[in-house]
Amino acid sequence: MEQYSQSNDVIHLNKNDEIILNIKDTSTIVTTSSNTLTNENGTTTTTTTTTTVVEIEMITIKVKWNGKEHHVELHKPSAKVSDLKKKLEKLTNVLSIRQKILGLSKGKQPTDETTIESLNISHNHSIIMMGTPEANIIQDADEEDNGVFNDFEFDYLPDSDEISHLEKNKLQLEQMKVKATEISLMNEPRPGKKLLVLDLDHTILDFKDQDVLNMKRPYLDDFLTTIYEHFDIAIWSQTSWKWIDIKLSEMGMLTNPKYKISFVMDQTLMFSVTTYRNVNGKDRTKFKHQVKALDIIWSHKHLGKYYTPKNTLHVDDLSRNFAMNPKNGVHIPPFKLKDVKKHLLQDSVLLYLTKYLKSISSEEDFSKINHSTWLQKSTMN
Repeated sequence: MEQYSQSNDVIHLNKNDEIILNIKDTSTIVTTSSNTLTNENGTTTTTTTTTTVVEIEMITIKVKWNGKEHHVELHKPSAKVSDLKKKLEKLTNVLSIRQKILGLSKGKQPTDETTIESLNISHNHSIIMMGTPEANIIQDADEEDNGVFNDFEFDYLPDSDEISHLEKNKLQLEQMKVKATEISLMNEPRPGKKLLVLDLDHTILDFKDQDVLNMKRPYLDDFLTTIYEHFDIAIWSQTSWKWIDIKLSEMGMLTNPKYKISFVMDQTLMFSVTTYRNVNGKDRTKFKHQVKALDIIWSHKHLGKYYTPKNTLHVDDLSRNFAMNPKNGVHIPPFKLKDVKKHLLQDSVLLYLTKYLKSISSEEDFSKINHSTWLQKSTMN
């Protein structure tokens, strides 16, 4: 096979043949050389053709952004993070300077000059990109309040155990209990501690912001540090484990010396139920949604030895997630940076939640407490 040298987007072969191509979009090179032929007049001409295929090492990176997945192909030995960003800019219209990329490496974020090869990532490696297209930034600045979708209006507030008693839901729960072995245990339960199950998105973070510090709900680290004195902490998010791991790592929640995450649960341990509620004045309107059934934890072979309906609380911005365990749910307002910035609000929810959880931490049975008025109680005292 012929030897070659490489310079940017040009491949130079040793026999002075030059082939120009985009190395980031091509995986092979075909070259042509001379051969000896004789025409009808007896004239001999060298026209021998030799085909040489030179393999170029490519890598595909899967990028999740705005609910979609893009596949970006790069020339592994030479491509840099900046090359990845340039391709993403063309695909998403998010400027390179506005892009926040998560999952390329653990720990310190790579710079734009870092080579892809030095990151030691595998083919089809998955990452998350955050960022807003320039056109949307301008539009958001002028958007009227009437045009803002509020998913709070579409939430469901369970007030009884009706849903958990339906045979269909009970059957789904039993099937899901079998999958309880898939719970990712990170730190052993501490005897005598109660359990606090936390949702991620819009409960303790807003992952749409590019700045890690802004992602966190105000007072998050203080909240987790204080609560850890009384509760073991678990995370249950309606996303896949891969993205949960990236989010927790990015925010430093897996390495903070002041608290530990006991275990993590993802969307694979959720199932759908049908509930009924009033919509636009109509009674008993069907509403299908997913739930986070705490029985999956309580029936776990190991975790069930420590956690029960009496010592478990579930904090979430979507109360419909409590449908199977309404007496153990603490519903909090959603954290959305867009609304906070727009209305210049100071979010103090976690300050009040810390106060409330400390005040009931010594109670013997959480399921006997009315948690629906927790915020009013905390702000009054």
